[in-house]
Amino acid sequence: MPAAPDVIDSVALVDFTVRLLAARSPSGEEGAVASLVTAEMERLGFAVEVDRLGNVTGRVGTGTGPTVLIDSHMDTVGVTDPAAWARNPDGERVGDRIYGRGAMDMKGPLAASLYGIAALAPSLQNGTVVVSASIAEEMIEGPALEEIARRVRPDYVVIGEATNLKVARGQRGRAEIRVETFGRPTHSSRPELGVNAADALVDVISALRRFRPPTHQILGAGILVLTDVMTRPYPALSVVPDYAVATYDRRTLPGESAESVLGEIQEAMADALRGSPATGQAGIAEDDLTTYTGARVVAPNFAPAWFYGEDAQIVRLSRQGLQAVGLPGELTHYAFCTNGSGTAGRLGIPTIGFGPGDEALAHRVDEYITVEDLMAGARGYASIARHLTGNAATT
Repeated sequence: MPAAPDVIDSVALVDFTVRLLAARSPSGEEGAVASLVTAEMERLGFAVEVDRLGNVTGRVGTGTGPTVLIDSHMDTVGVTDPAAWARNPDGERVGDRIYGRGAMDMKGPLAASLYGIAALAPSLQNGTVVVSASIAEEMIEGPALEEIARRVRPDYVVIGEATNLKVARGQRGRAEIRVETFGRPTHSSRPELGVNAADALVDVISALRRFRPPTHQILGAGILVLTDVMTRPYPALSVVPDYAVATYDRRTLPGESAESVLGEIQEAMADALRGSPATGQAGIAEDDLTTYTGARVVAPNFAPAWFYGEDAQIVRLSRQGLQAVGLPGELTHYAFCTNGSGTAGRLGIPTIGFGPGDEALAHRVDEYITVEDLMAGARGYASIARHLTGNAATT
């Protein structure tokens, strides 16, 4: 029999979700949402902190025993054409659906985690639960949550991204790779006097098309996708280009590092340019952003992959937690990158994903989350945290 759910205020949860949607929060401009989250956490009895980057955390519990960190990001992608939306992208409830940019990615899950843990708090007899609202995940996956995790020192992490209420036990990683070639300019009527960097880049691109990344039995294939090509000068008016650059999106698998991924690219480039007067280099691109607090974050654009087996303690206990409140506890994995690249991929902290909503709606017109899923998510967060903190036997 499912355990009796914690008492969650559904009216207040829906209201808070709609208020979050009304506060626009593109990456680097999350201040209004951070203020709403801070005020709501304080009203619900959390001990609240805002760090130098602008991440908001709320803590409940005894301070002894395991610590569970549940993370949702505050930022959203933009709305390019509001007229294309049938519903208000700034938040609108219609029947059982709550529409708006960020409804499921991920202001709805943020609200659900906050209300679910607030309902759990009075019954926590040991352990600590921290709910975090992090910045800029749409731009950089991991660094903001790493900042939180180093301070909170969690034993377990739950990424609140939508999973259709299943347990995500991993994800592929991501690397943005810049492949550059260098030549010597000349008038295009006398190409033999120069070195054409664009021609050299074409040779490298051709070599990389033959590259076959590895495959994971659950997460699928690693991929290498060409996303951008530029030459200098542009436009080239009767000039042989002296510089060319291609950008690749490389989806990585567990065990792959920035060094190993770059090594494969560099080897292919060396083969392609052997005997050519052109030179080349490959590297991981850097993210450089300023947060809404004015703090600067510079980080390599490499988000590690991660994966846990069915028998991993965090997976097993999380599934038990969901089943205790009537959810199936099915397994899945993320098709995209999350902040778990920071906690699981770089810091080695046991991490799973769980969240309400359909991930296929992310970044799309008329994004929505259902009230039913929102409430189920809140119950799920509370029960997962109860089981991970060791409180399940006392309820």
